[in-house]
Amino acid sequence: MKKRITIIFLSAMTAVALYFSYLLFRPFLKPLLSAVVIAVVFFPVHDKIQRALRRPGLSALISTSIIVLLIILPAIAIVLAIKEEIEALYVLIDQKSTESGGLSPFVSQLLERPMQWAGRFVDLSKFDLRASVLSRLREVSAFLVAEGWMIVGGVTSFIVNSVITVFTLFFLFLDGRSMRRRVAAILPLSSDQVERLFGGMENTIIGTVYGGLAVAAVQGTLVGLMLWFSGVPSPVLWGVVASFFALLPVVGTAAVWVPASIYLLASGSWVWAVILVVWGAFVVGTIDNFLRPYLISGRVQMHTLLIFFAVFGGVSAFGFLGLFIGPVILAVTITLLRMLRDEGRSWSASWREENAGALAGNDEETTR
Repeated sequence: MKKRITIIFLSAMTAVALYFSYLLFRPFLKPLLSAVVIAVVFFPVHDKIQRALRRPGLSALISTSIIVLLIILPAIAIVLAIKEEIEALYVLIDQKSTESGGLSPFVSQLLERPMQWAGRFVDLSKFDLRASVLSRLREVSAFLVAEGWMIVGGVTSFIVNSVITVFTLFFLFLDGRSMRRRVAAILPLSSDQVERLFGGMENTIIGTVYGGLAVAAVQGTLVGLMLWFSGVPSPVLWGVVASFFALLPVVGTAAVWVPASIYLLASGSWVWAVILVVWGAFVVGTIDNFLRPYLISGRVQMHTLLIFFAVFGGVSAFGFLGLFIGPVILAVTITLLRMLRDEGRSWSASWREENAGALAGNDEETTR
């Protein structure tokens, strides 16, 4: 009785301690999970570096530095390229609007030809284009002002989270194996079950990352090709930029083809602007819904439909990290259910074996 009370007390105290530990780590869950994902994907490369140098601390520092360079340098290059192109687009729109007597008349003039073409098929006589344009411009201005403060706060949060991610990543490379052994020692599972659990998580993370990169490359290529056909300057550069934005949920490649459509519209190529919008929304935008689950399911060995819900449900629950966390949660759940099924079968077989004599006696007694 005393032993049972002790176990119940320790279990309750552990549950309370885990809850308060969760409160401590909750503000840092995103950078911590980001570090885990990067460490799992990059660990084979780090392992080769560590085998060559035979110095854990230096190997962890080099691996972390390589990842920082791989992420930060392309990000800086993309930001600078976007800055230059946005400035060029702003100069073009400002020049055109000045020639037209203001931004509102300029936008009205741009939309005049498309409206005339649409008027052949739809009655637009009651549609006040100027009032609608003014209303939309006010809404866009208010949105940009409101989002500006959010962007400033988001940049600060991104910098802080990046520092935490890099700091955590270094120690994951340094002590990753020992951390895994300690976690395995705590879990009440056999070595085979631990390997199944951790192996499933690692394969899911790697498959999700590789699948996401493949989808981003395809979407960036499709955007770049259409930009090239439509005559937008630097289509290769913007195709690469679209690939990076394709990794981000919600925003995606629209961060590239929407400004490009505005550029084409400002240049007078409204037909190509409409084609680019249709291409981006219905071809590039929807291919992700089919290609990503298919690519991930091949390595994860999970049904494509389950991957579909895991990816997009994860994005809804966790944001960008949900692309990786959603499939991992589902993979762990399926692995645990399989373990539970195997344990149940094993226990049932053992129970039948232990009670085989008693069951045979009961059958004989029933026969009599």
